[in-house]
Amino acid sequence: METFLLLNGFEINAPVDEQESVILQVASGSMTKEIFTDWVKEKMVPVPKNL
Repeated sequence: METFLLLNGFEINAPVDEQESVILQVASGSMTKEIFTDWVKEKMVPVPKNL
């Protein structure tokens, strides 16, 4: 997911511990696809462009 976001000019703005927790919740089935999608949308930020 990180590679996909970076290739499209975005990154996740969340601590590594939070990201790990979310991925584990998705993997275990305790977080729905819809909730995960909402989390990604909330945490997604544009990558600053180098001038």
